[in-house]
Amino acid sequence: MIRLASLIAAIALVVGCAGTPTPATGSPSPTATVDIKKTKLNTAYAAMSDQDVHRASSKQILEGAIAALKAEAQKTGGKTDFATLELQDTVDTVFPDFQKFADAVSDFARRNPQISPDRIADVAIEGMMSASPDCHTYYVDKSGSVHRSRSESTGGTPPQIPAGGTSLGGPDQTGLQAKLLDKGVVYITWKSFLISGTYRITDEVKKILDKGVAAGAKAWVFDLRGNNGGNGADLMASWFLNGEPTLKVQFRTGKPDTQSANKDLRLPAEYQLPIAVILNGTGGSAPEVFAAWLKENKRATIVGSRSVGCLGATSPTSMPDGSLISVTVQEFSGANTGTPYNNHGIDPDVTASDSDAVAKAIEAVTK
Repeated sequence: MIRLASLIAAIALVVGCAGTPTPATGSPSPTATVDIKKTKLNTAYAAMSDQDVHRASSKQILEGAIAALKAEAQKTGGKTDFATLELQDTVDTVFPDFQKFADAVSDFARRNPQISPDRIADVAIEGMMSASPDCHTYYVDKSGSVHRSRSESTGGTPPQIPAGGTSLGGPDQTGLQAKLLDKGVVYITWKSFLISGTYRITDEVKKILDKGVAAGAKAWVFDLRGNNGGNGADLMASWFLNGEPTLKVQFRTGKPDTQSANKDLRLPAEYQLPIAVILNGTGGSAPEVFAAWLKENKRATIVGSRSVGCLGATSPTSMPDGSLISVTVQEFSGANTGTPYNNHGIDPDVTASDSDAVAKAIEAVTK
């Protein structure tokens, strides 16, 4: 009986143990990683903090991204709370701070599943750029849409070509065309400073000038409203200058460099006629450089309204998914006057509406 009782007790013990699961001793499963396009965000942050000529701080760049993400969450009916981060307010790349930011964005993304990973990246990069708005700072997402850090145009109409006059050629592929008007005024306009393997706007404009001189030109009117820029503006301006200083170029670090006209490019005396340049709030960049070089040396009368202020130079950084961020790396001001031109524009010497700009330009060069 003692053996039977012991056997029954043993069986009961085994049965009792089988009914109680043994606690797991392994590590808990990690939280699933949230896709925030971290590599893209890192690339954009580094481009802004390393290259931006306006020297936005690391803190400003990251806080701009945070503000944009919170606004997106509010717009999409999500949760706007975001971790409070201690960030260094320094004009340097601070990767530990970026890591804090990335971790906080991951938490934010978990709470806002309505915002896709691509949208997270697009919004955050837009926010980073808002720390230093400039016409040449922009982001092209993987679909090809352009996100600008500031508006490129402040308004205005394209050139209004005079109805009368004698044609001197055009329009060609850049819209280059010219007319000889009354009083020997040669009116010239084009849409871009295009230089490619098969076309050079500098050569084509020079041909127009040659025709104008042969026809008895007494003055030049360059209507550059709506011109979207390109290359060759410095070369063209040098035609009408004599080696004078033109613009100061400020980089992120160091003293500014001074640009000067190329004296060797100055055209003969018969080309050195009165000049008017018509601008407004459309287009920008190269036409503004052309106008600023001449304005700084009182070589031309600027007619119209303030230009858009899209001067400077940019550095593009490509990303693996085909997107791109471009950051402004040069800032221009007048070499002689000290006038700031980036994000300000060229102020006219003669204010004119779009409808009477040509008439006032003619008046300026014939009085």
